[in-house]
Amino acid sequence: MIVLNGAGTIADVVALAERLDRVAVAPAILAAVTHAHEQADALSSRFATYGRTTGVGANRSTPVLPDDDTYGMRLLRSHAADAGDPLDGRTVRAMLAVRLVQLCVPGSGLDPQILGGLERMLNDDTLPELRHYASIGTGDLAALAGTALTLMGERPATRPLAPMPQWHADSALPFMSSSALTVGRSCLAVAELSRLERASSIIYTLSFLALDGNPSAFSAAAARAAAAPEVDAVAARLRSLFTGAGHPAHIPARIQDPYGLRVYPVAQASVVATLNSIVGQLERTLNTAQENPLFDIDGDQVVHHGAFYQAALSLELDGTTLAMALTAPITHSRIRMLNDPETNGRNPFLASAEDGSSGLMMVEYVAAGAIAEIRAAAQPASVGTLVLSRGMEEDATFASQSALQLERSVAAYRVLLCCELVGAVRLLRQRGLHQHFAGVAGQAMALTADLPWDDRDRDLRGDLAAAEALLDDLGRLVGDADQFS
Repeated sequence: MIVLNGAGTIADVVALAERLDRVAVAPAILAAVTHAHEQADALSSRFATYGRTTGVGANRSTPVLPDDDTYGMRLLRSHAADAGDPLDGRTVRAMLAVRLVQLCVPGSGLDPQILGGLERMLNDDTLPELRHYASIGTGDLAALAGTALTLMGERPATRPLAPMPQWHADSALPFMSSSALTVGRSCLAVAELSRLERASSIIYTLSFLALDGNPSAFSAAAARAAAAPEVDAVAARLRSLFTGAGHPAHIPARIQDPYGLRVYPVAQASVVATLNSIVGQLERTLNTAQENPLFDIDGDQVVHHGAFYQAALSLELDGTTLAMALTAPITHSRIRMLNDPETNGRNPFLASAEDGSSGLMMVEYVAAGAIAEIRAAAQPASVGTLVLSRGMEEDATFASQSALQLERSVAAYRVLLCCELVGAVRLLRQRGLHQHFAGVAGQAMALTADLPWDDRDRDLRGDLAAAEALLDDLGRLVGDADQFS
């Protein structure tokens, strides 16, 4: 049981999204949210409060009458518009988990019973149907409004759900005032990328051993010379993997390797650095009350602000996709080396014979297609802008688009890594090295034992699918790769 106490983590979000655990709000947190709800009611009776005593957006100057009991429901209904394909359950659960974690930090002023409603949705897997198009980056309004309507029975859930009483203005806007869907999607993508990044080091090591690479590229001296964040850590990991492989007969084939082997520590360190940075930003966003308006209970004030403007998150997401676009061609370089007789010492494309067989030729093409997707997704979403609500919102960060682009990049990166893994394993087998390694490299080769052994020209779709299924397990062989799972 995950007991939320005001300090949620990406691991909590992933566990709840994957249905690996149940959730409950700590009694002390529920008491604090209840107190904030009572104080918010008192503050909004003294101060004009956006979305509670006034309209929203361009209607912010229009007062809402104190006896208007229908305003909260009208607000939710009008903001629930979305379109496109339905989101999958895993994504929806991630959003619900993020919103529940966020609401454990008092500040929204909403009814504490809503936290119990989110608990039930997650624990019973009773989900709202949410659709693809709606979010921009200043709040996932439609997704959260639709969730609210589902909690109250106005929209069907995926399973029977006892409806809550209808909400009032004290809870409608506060519940919607969040980027929980964007943050949830980002948490899932970051957790997956973290495993894939570590898997890439193992696959690199297998390629390195197969190609008789020169270990000076990841020496401590080379890492220091890079003068860049996380190169030391990546190089140290590679040294550990190489040394632990226990292959004393390894003799470098070249004085200086091609970039695919030589600059991997530097290029991959950019991914590690951006991952570390985005983890920090996501967990800050998870554990901060960002609702607008914010009820500052200690300060006895209603704060109208723009803290929900996800500029920092958008930049972190864009930076991560850019780092992946930087390192992806280096992976393709190794795939090319594995297929080239000048570097593999075997037939072109690791074919079974020199008779014009194509071998792994098309695997290079698949890898190139994945790189094209990563490059396309790396166009920064944060450079875009749009004016909405009669000029009230004159700039959107498009953080939600940045999250979608990271998802695309991660999916393509999986394909790219499985292409390299298929080639590295084939070359190690052809050289008779597949049973000669210890440590993590030996464990990795054991995991790949079920990959097809037939090197004749045939349909390789199954090989790539089987290799892709191994990537998460490979990633878990390294260090703290399971920190989010």
